[in-house]
Amino acid sequence: MIAPMTSPRHRAMARAISIALHPFPLFAALALLVAWRLAPDALPRTAVGIGAAIAIVSVFIWQRRRGGHWQTVDASRRQERPLLYLLALAVAAGYWLWMGGRGSATSSGVLAAALMLCVAGIANHWIKLSLHMASLAFAGVVLLGLLPSAGIAALLLVPPLAWSRLRMARHTLPEVIGGTVLGAAAGAALLAMA
Repeated sequence: MIAPMTSPRHRAMARAISIALHPFPLFAALALLVAWRLAPDALPRTAVGIGAAIAIVSVFIWQRRRGGHWQTVDASRRQERPLLYLLALAVAAGYWLWMGGRGSATSSGVLAAALMLCVAGIANHWIKLSLHMASLAFAGVVLLGLLPSAGIAALLLVPPLAWSRLRMARHTLPEVIGGTVLGAAAGAALLAMA
């Protein structure tokens, strides 16, 4: 594991990268891109669903942080994670239903992301996989099949994000690698099903 940062400049840079590539806005951007490519008529409905999801997640995270239940906005302690996984799965289920369930163009993607979260939740008993890394790897691999230039751009952000998560001491190297492998595998499975 890389030692925690000592330089304020490195700390600020790592934090900015971590915030910019946080799983919730990353999945929101991915959903909008997928809707734009696969079902342009559903783009307004997608935007409303994402807006509602962001509002719910923001209020929940604010409440957890304000009440002192979470140390960070991304639930960095392993004991904080089960509630985070439940929240993410509830939001994914609500979004899936909002978009029309199985009839939605994004149905398989939402289900693949939910399965990825379930695997990470089960693994949390032994290892706190990086959801930042899993989300970015998932998005990058999925976008390779849909919009290759965006997929390549996302995958090029994997090393800086890994550096960020390690520098901020939010994860160990095995947690970063494990999250990346999980996300890439979930994305590849989704592409294989398409």
